[in-house]
Amino acid sequence: MSLTTPYPADLLQVARKVVWYEKPEETLADLITFLTHLMVYGSSADVSVAERYVPQEEFRRILEHAPPGVFSRDVWKKWHERFGMPVPPLPRRRFPDGSLGPEAGYFFGR
Repeated sequence: MSLTTPYPADLLQVARKVVWYEKPEETLADLITFLTHLMVYGSSADVSVAERYVPQEEFRRILEHAPPGVFSRDVWKKWHERFGMPVPPLPRRRFPDGSLGPEAGYFFGR
């Protein structure tokens, strides 16, 4: 799914807040980045705005294919529970040699 332009003003405001390092139009053009950051950094009011324009299935899809290194354990658990989904381990980075990065919340086993 993708959002169509022109983007609603309230959604642009949310995008500007949750992805502060790029233009809100660029953020909304990349739905994966927008929703991932919204789920981590957005308030309940921000999520309510986005839910008017983005179907719940897209939020679930983010959880099923989440990029590593963005979600905290608490947020990961909260969103899975919200949708009645089992809570798997956090996504981990995969290096070019096929090895996995450290488990989330740990630094090389420490």
